[in-house]
Amino acid sequence: METQKPLLEGLLNKQIRYVVPVFQRHYVWTEEYQWKPLWEDIQEKINARINKNKIHTHYTGSIVLNQEIVTTDILSTYCVIDGQQRFTTFQLFLIAFREVCRKIDDDQVLINNINKYIFNEQSYGIDNFEDQKYKLVPTKFDVKIFNDIADSTYDELHKKRLKPILNEYGFGPRTYIAEAKRRSAIMGAYLYFFDEITEFLKNNESGLKLQELIKNILISITRDFQFVEIGLSPNDDPQMIFETLNGRGASLTETDLIRNYIFMRADAQGKNMNTIYEKYWDEYDDPNSEYKWHGVMKRGRFNESRLQFFLIDYLILKTKEDIRYDQVFYRYKSYIVNNEPFQTSEDELKELYKYSKIFKLITKPTGNTPLENLANRLLVMDITTIFPLLLFIEGEDEISTEGKEKIYTFLDSYLTRRFICGSTTKNYNNVFLDLLKNISKNKNSDDFVEYLKSKSADSNIWPDDSTLKDKVLNRPIYKEEKGKARVIINIFLEVESHIRTLKQETINISPENLTIEHVMPQNWFEHWPLNEKSVSQDDFELSYQKSFAEEDENGLYHQIENRKNSLNTMGNLTLLTSSLNPSVSNGPYGEKQPEIIKQSSLKLNSYFQDCKIWDEKRIKTRGEKLFIHIKMLWVYPASE
Repeated sequence: METQKPLLEGLLNKQIRYVVPVFQRHYVWTEEYQWKPLWEDIQEKINARINKNKIHTHYTGSIVLNQEIVTTDILSTYCVIDGQQRFTTFQLFLIAFREVCRKIDDDQVLINNINKYIFNEQSYGIDNFEDQKYKLVPTKFDVKIFNDIADSTYDELHKKRLKPILNEYGFGPRTYIAEAKRRSAIMGAYLYFFDEITEFLKNNESGLKLQELIKNILISITRDFQFVEIGLSPNDDPQMIFETLNGRGASLTETDLIRNYIFMRADAQGKNMNTIYEKYWDEYDDPNSEYKWHGVMKRGRFNESRLQFFLIDYLILKTKEDIRYDQVFYRYKSYIVNNEPFQTSEDELKELYKYSKIFKLITKPTGNTPLENLANRLLVMDITTIFPLLLFIEGEDEISTEGKEKIYTFLDSYLTRRFICGSTTKNYNNVFLDLLKNISKNKNSDDFVEYLKSKSADSNIWPDDSTLKDKVLNRPIYKEEKGKARVIINIFLEVESHIRTLKQETINISPENLTIEHVMPQNWFEHWPLNEKSVSQDDFELSYQKSFAEEDENGLYHQIENRKNSLNTMGNLTLLTSSLNPSVSNGPYGEKQPEIIKQSSLKLNSYFQDCKIWDEKRIKTRGEKLFIHIKMLWVYPASE
């Protein structure tokens, strides 16, 4: 490893190419945290020169360059292992400075002088000069817009890149420029520096002539900013140096570090990084991919990218251990180093790609296979700790398709029954980890179902038909699962589909258009007599407290509480395609019944056609009917 301390001029004032590897993250610097502080540093150096102060070079950061990866008779090409963000920013500053100068003075000598830091000169022996002319080659996601910025005057760029945004949305000038910055950080940096330099020269508080001030800016940017250039030898470990300089993840995401770790090893193995990147990783970094891998997902109190959650689930699948969210890279590297599970990095990427396709399927299901049906339910229930188990099952060739479908069907039963029965979800991470360990040793679907059925603790028991019936009839599910209305709607929709299947009918109903309706309303006291007697609002509102002092379990306050419980059970709930008017919803059954029946697109509501009265007895009767459908939909395995 060789270390030098070049100025920006020393890095760029020569025939050379700096290539950012395809696997490095794209340009992400922002105005608040990087551009503005850099511009303040530049102004400080300019003012020091104007005031003829002693010049101390400004330490800018390190740039790590791997040994030459391409050598021609003329140009040397280096791989930028670290420092590409600041390198790119200085290039964008120079380009913006060039265009401000072009607008102010259009001195071709000055323009050419600046361009020598941006472009190589055409020389004999350089093939494909149009590709080789740029001294900096960013990643594939940034290279096209960077080249447009480098090649274009400000007006040309405005016409090509900015005007279409104005035409697209009809924004005002400030708004469409802001939108252009939002869409591309590369464009944002260029526009920011263009505006700031323009304003700086326009105000010119230095007392110098404009040309003299421009000369001071050029000298300052090229000679007052010093880098630590670290040149790697073949024996150096690029990944270790990269991790050390980046504070082991302080400035990069866990997924950035994992990606770089994989591809640096691939490079050391002599793999064609461009080829394997395009084949196995490109989709994860591409902001335009159909599946948004860097879109944020929520799990409990954590908000991370889908890619990070996938890598966490993959690691749980491989290690059979819980993974802390802030130790993903550390645990990934530890797994690779300690187990040596792959012959090559390409094999490693192949496996990640294989499981990522399954992850996409279970986080964005579009079909009606048993796995996708289960996945839809999991998304509604907000249960994600089961994902490593599903990744293993779906990716395991030793489990037959029939066996996989059996497991998914019974897992659906297990989780739905536990929801209906109000079973805890707090220990699900350990429950599913235990199931993962079991099936990784014994890949038989029948044995897996029996193992699941054998569980007896509150945290993992599979409710049988007797328990399920009791909860369907008596548990106030609406009250106890207030934040889970979508899950309740989902269950009733499955019952609706089951009723139609038995009658050989089909219909597509979107859950987004459905609401839960209490047939007997929650505020029933005004229009729904209790044992043919009216109930006052005071008795209704204070029944819970007064029931403690009431010894007679058949007394008024116990009856009010029993009704309040009954009306929140499944037997009193139904789905409507449009909400009822509040006066009808809270009105007497005689007025409400025909309005419910009108919503005849749902077979659930045809039940009420023959119900002339509605009370606790009828609620329980309907609950029993619903239970028959529920136990058929989510079957409990028969005893052997």
